[in-house]
Amino acid sequence: MIVTIARECGCFGNEIGTLLAQELGVPLYDKEKITSLAREKGIYEKYTNFFEEKQENLLFSAIAEEEQLDEVRRTPRCALHEVVGDNSCVIIGRCGNYAYAGEKELLRVFLCGNKEDRIARLMEKHQVPRREAVITIDKTENRRRAYHKFYTGQEWGYAGNYDLCINDSNMGVEGTIEMIMCELQYKR
Repeated sequence: MIVTIARECGCFGNEIGTLLAQELGVPLYDKEKITSLAREKGIYEKYTNFFEEKQENLLFSAIAEEEQLDEVRRTPRCALHEVVGDNSCVIIGRCGNYAYAGEKELLRVFLCGNKEDRIARLMEKHQVPRREAVITIDKTENRRRAYHKFYTGQEWGYAGNYDLCINDSNMGVEGTIEMIMCELQYKR
């Protein structure tokens, strides 16, 4: 079973991913782990912008020929499969919902939350003033939206691209994990 987790900035994505992977007894692949493994396997340079959550070139995306666009759309699947493979795991971010679409045992999760809760979380976690937390959330979400659109052609956060969308402000970490585990039981 592969569980992919996309999330709004300031949600409990890392905490939920870590605890979920422990409960399932599978590895967790977040940005740091994926990037580290890509370097170890010698493929980091091949997909640097993808691993660093950057678009390759905005001009390129606007004028790309169909063939080049197809190559860009294959990047998430190729990059993640070279690093992670098809083994059971939890993947945070990196267009995982798109890269593994079509897999038989897949659960694609999107975490959202009340913006005020997410701001407060960032303020506490990073010891920053409210204004800086708001700017961080806005910049991060704009970057994620553009990155996801560039590599997948899909809208980041659109419910139709996920199997389960959860407001972790309402559910909390444990409640969110419980919902995901229920969905996994249902899928099996």
